[in-house]
Amino acid sequence: EGSLSEVPEKYLEIILDNAFEAVSNALKYAHCTKIDIKIIVMSQLLRCSISDNGIGCSEVVDGMGIAGMRRRIRSVNGILDFATEAGFTINMLLPMKE
Repeated sequence: EGSLSEVPEKYLEIILDNAFEAVSNALKYAHCTKIDIKIIVMSQLLRCSISDNGIGCSEVVDGMGIAGMRRRIRSVNGILDFATEAGFTINMLLPMKE
């Protein structure tokens, strides 16, 4: 949703890299049948959520993949959040001002 043309190229690269990692993890561990990726561009914030309908987990383990996601998001002063109860969801919030 919103205008992707207003999103800095660096942000699109971060979203692509994190989405690749999230989909790889979902296929390896979640036993899911569906993965949704949503991008919402607002005036001061970009939100991207990647969710699956898999088994979820009780604890998020920061391996190299999750650590890389955190590092990329922090490099632009963004926030990375996880929801693990019903499937697995990764939420990325990035400020629209670099």
